[in-house]
Amino acid sequence: MIMRKLIPILHILLVLACLVSAAHAQSIVTTKADATDWARVHDLTVRGIDELYNLQMDLAERTFNEVIRMAPDDPRGYFFKAMIHFWVFTLNKEEKEFDAFFALTDTVINICDKLLERDKNDVYATFFLGGAYGYRGIAYQRNGSLLKAAWDGRKGYSYLKDAIALKPDLHDAQMGFGMFSYLVGKVPKSYRWLLNILGFSGDIEGGLASLKQAAEKGTYTRTEAAFLLAQFLNVEHREEEGRAYMLKLIDQYPENALFLVTFAQWEYRDERIASAVEAAEKVIAISERRKLEFGDEFAYSVLGNCYYVKNDFARAVKNFEMYLEKIDNKDNVTNNVYVRLGTSYEALGNREKAIAAYKQARLVEDSQWQNRHFQTAQARIRTPLSNMDLMLIKADNTASLKEYQSAIRMYRDVLKANPNVDQSATAMYGMVEAQYDLEQYEQSIQTALELVKLQPMNETSLIPNGYYRLGLAYAKLGKVEDARRAFEAVSRYKNYDGQSRLEGGWRRSWRSSTRRSERPTNFVGHQAVPLLLSRAS
Repeated sequence: MIMRKLIPILHILLVLACLVSAAHAQSIVTTKADATDWARVHDLTVRGIDELYNLQMDLAERTFNEVIRMAPDDPRGYFFKAMIHFWVFTLNKEEKEFDAFFALTDTVINICDKLLERDKNDVYATFFLGGAYGYRGIAYQRNGSLLKAAWDGRKGYSYLKDAIALKPDLHDAQMGFGMFSYLVGKVPKSYRWLLNILGFSGDIEGGLASLKQAAEKGTYTRTEAAFLLAQFLNVEHREEEGRAYMLKLIDQYPENALFLVTFAQWEYRDERIASAVEAAEKVIAISERRKLEFGDEFAYSVLGNCYYVKNDFARAVKNFEMYLEKIDNKDNVTNNVYVRLGTSYEALGNREKAIAAYKQARLVEDSQWQNRHFQTAQARIRTPLSNMDLMLIKADNTASLKEYQSAIRMYRDVLKANPNVDQSATAMYGMVEAQYDLEQYEQSIQTALELVKLQPMNETSLIPNGYYRLGLAYAKLGKVEDARRAFEAVSRYKNYDGQSRLEGGWRRSWRSSTRRSERPTNFVGHQAVPLLLSRAS
């Protein structure tokens, strides 16, 4: 959810600075004799963009209004002011912001058309047309007008392509072109027919390469390209590369709440909890000090999740409540938040508030992950958490903090306390994972062998996942035939959560183990399929 909102915000900043490089080529627009102080116009434009980087939107709008006053026949002031309205629209979906954005981009297009009538090779005008049409396409898409989005998006893509053809060494231009190339390459297959009709062709790796070129060689787009590249690298499961770019950005812009809240989300996801808490708290401090009206709600969400996995349920409640109070569109709240808030209330002994939280979960079309949490919420409404359930939750949380020895002790305490078969299976699977992560492969195998003998009533996915983990541990020890039998046992089980992912995982793992049979200790097939089963977030 954080990324869905932050990527459009940074798209604006990306294009803003990208076009400044063209704006700096003042000779393109100063052929007519007038008294305009073009150096001043350029300096004000750069200042406005800097104000946007510092999230000072009111100041930025006043600055761009001054640019328009000084240069009413130049596109840059209108374009940058339009981006402010685009940004606000992406956050609050207010129709007046949508209309203001389109009115300003109409002006940009009219001005650029006149410039191109005078000189069809005007790189400056071509740049701004690419930006205007590209962001109109994004705005249409966010307003539900897919066909209009596709047509304007195609125009934006084409103008950016033309700009690069006019000046191939304009490294800053690679940022916008790379963004479009990558995003078009990620369009779902169900919409490829439309892209084919429109003549779009995406290129994921090419898009990443263009962004990297802008990040490393660009003059004005270096920072923006680095941020977008970091996000896309994360999507491509190249998290460490993306994190490296993000750390550099935060070092350069320590007061940028958007960079920080994105980093906090990533750190939580990658189980760097202390770092996530530190970054999220910085966001809140910046927001309070500078009276920002966005970003801190996401920081509270990160803190709620962090304190939940730390088993600090009182602080988890406090931060989840702040998140729900601040977020405008409750449809963007995931069921996971309501389940964790309800669980935290129950851990604190407040069953009434827990039920109220669980009841806010909802069915979500085409989201297995969301609906799994919805089903959990419904089960919790019917049946309160037992002490044994809370013991398991705390053990799973401890394991997610990578405190594996402590987690194993907690799982053993559960097994000593006369659990039912589902609770036993959950505890054993947690132990299997923790022992594997500690490289205690023999112990992991023994626990997994005990696990797969069980017949849980509800947690049926744990048995095929137990076989999968068993195969991984055997492969680590070079026991290839034992690994093969364990992996193949996974296929005997049907109709459980995560079946397709797990089946693909064991086949990849088996191929990896057989290819590495001469060097079994280097087997890393488990990294191909991230399992979030006993520690679902």
